[in-house]
Amino acid sequence: MKKQIPGISAVALGLLLGAGGVAPAQDKQHTETTTKQTGPGPDTKTKSEWVIGTVKDYEPGKKIKIEGPGGKDYSFDLDEVARVQGTIVVGQKARVGYSKSADGVERVTVLSAASHDAQAATSAPRAHTESVVKESGPGPNTKTKSEVVVGTVKDYEPGKKIKVTGPGDKDFSFDLDEGVTVHSNVAVGERVKVTYTKLPNGNKATTIEPDHGMK
Repeated sequence: MKKQIPGISAVALGLLLGAGGVAPAQDKQHTETTTKQTGPGPDTKTKSEWVIGTVKDYEPGKKIKIEGPGGKDYSFDLDEVARVQGTIVVGQKARVGYSKSADGVERVTVLSAASHDAQAATSAPRAHTESVVKESGPGPNTKTKSEVVVGTVKDYEPGKKIKVTGPGDKDFSFDLDEGVTVHSNVAVGERVKVTYTKLPNGNKATTIEPDHGMK
């Protein structure tokens, strides 16, 4: 499903915002309503739709893809006048409202339901450092490799892998095994610091901890 989005009416926006003025972090939902009207003058038909779900893909001014109930994806084309409120974060919740008037004009708004930390992480600085220490002397030569990435979690499978978006929107992937230490909960869209070390004996150690970008 692809919708072209030229803007949002005040009425549609009001319905989406509700009394609280922000998008609540609700479970995934999808509602679609079609209204047909006959009477004096030409017949008319209007359509409204809203989706609450997880952002799978987002390109400002281009498109957004939301995973709704049952794992179904809903895609919307965005242009420069599309109404977006809050910071949209891939992997976090958002609410999309869409309407098509009787004259064929389509309108939409996108409301972020991402956590405060996830929204802050998108603007906080990212970092990546990599170092190799070589030692020679009595006994065999040794080499220790260390890598640190501070960024936003793009993909996470506990006990399997983590992918973090770092500086320049570059992705860094790490395999997770029994040598991993995870501090606090880890979720897609949240900001983390990943420290990876490969010791001379081949053993690997990976530590994942939250980073709030306050340094």
